Amino acid sequence: MSEFDWFSRIAGMNYYYRYYPIEYFYESLNKNGITQLELWTCTQHFDINQFTYQDTKRFLKKQKKYGLKTICVTPEQSNPKPYNLAAKDELLQKKAISYFENTIRVASELESPYISMNSGWNFYNENIDEAFKRSMSNMSYLAHFAKKFDVAIVFEALQPEESNIVNSLSDLQRYIQGMGSDNVFINIDFGAMSRANETIDDYYRIFPNSIRHCHFVDGNPTGHLSWGEGTRDVLEDISRLHDNGYAGNLTFEFAQSRYFAHPFDVDKRAIDFLKKTLN
Repeated sequence: MSEFDWFSRIAGMNYYYRYYPIEYFYESLNKNGITQLELWTCTQHFDINQFTYQDTKRFLKKQKKYGLKTICVTPEQSNPKPYNLAAKDELLQKKAISYFENTIRVASELESPYISMNSGWNFYNENIDEAFKRSMSNMSYLAHFAKKFDVAIVFEALQPEESNIVNSLSDLQRYIQGMGSDNVFINIDFGAMSRANETIDDYYRIFPNSIRHCHFVDGNPTGHLSWGEGTRDVLEDISRLHDNGYAGNLTFEFAQSRYFAHPFDVDKRAIDFLKKTLN
């Protein structure tokens, strides 16, 4: 696997470091040899709202102290968070758009090329096409806004328990084509991909030149598990990414509450497993 330098592409994520200060996250990545991060904007780590956000200069200075670079910013956007791109109420839509505009500004100031977004969610008793149109329209606006800041959007599908708007490759294709933006790219989320019974090759058949990011997780087949805890064949996953010419990062978006107590150890075990399997 020497042709695909997977370790240099690993990005840590603070999602499961939520019970520790942000500097502990930076220290842990540094100790584990990880040099890149995807910043999840939980309030206790980096506060953004529709009106303002924390001073990015201080965070950038700290990151550089630990030899880290932000490669993606991921805003809070899943139910029950208050910022929903597909919100039905007009006031809530405006609130969400202002929040995502600030996220784009933060990404630019942190020198991150991407923000990661999804469709938002719908009410179960509404016409799904209406929610789809609201989300797509708002995303189109944000893609145009982000371009002014040299930031691109990487877009992921969700699982049905999270939203019913974009769950599959066919949904993704309809959404991306409907927007017609050249500033929205694809984020392969291994959990959503597995839930839809799709593969890396399936993604590349539909989006051969648009895949820029990856939420790189194990699963049974889903679950956003740490590597070594699920049933995914990581050797095959890396092989398919390599053969398809993937050039992006691989984010550890591990999402189990049992990881919250000892996140450093979770990352270390995942890295040890990957090194043993891939090297």
